[in-house]
Amino acid sequence: MDAKADSRYDMPMGLSFQLGLNQKALEAYAKLDEEEKRQVVEAARNVTTKSEMRQIVAGLEQNFC
Repeated sequence: MDAKADSRYDMPMGLSFQLGLNQKALEAYAKLDEEEKRQVVEAARNVTTKSEMRQIVAGLEQNFC
């Protein structure tokens, strides 16, 4: 894969930060398959506020733990 293709799957910094603050959500994210992880990353790329990012992470914790 070239660097351009790899960058599509880079985790947004805000998502990384919020997952680092929420151990249960981080564990839930780690258990997702590649397509589910891609969907979470894409959703995180579309947020405009910290609150929206926190909601994504909280959703991981609630839906997958």
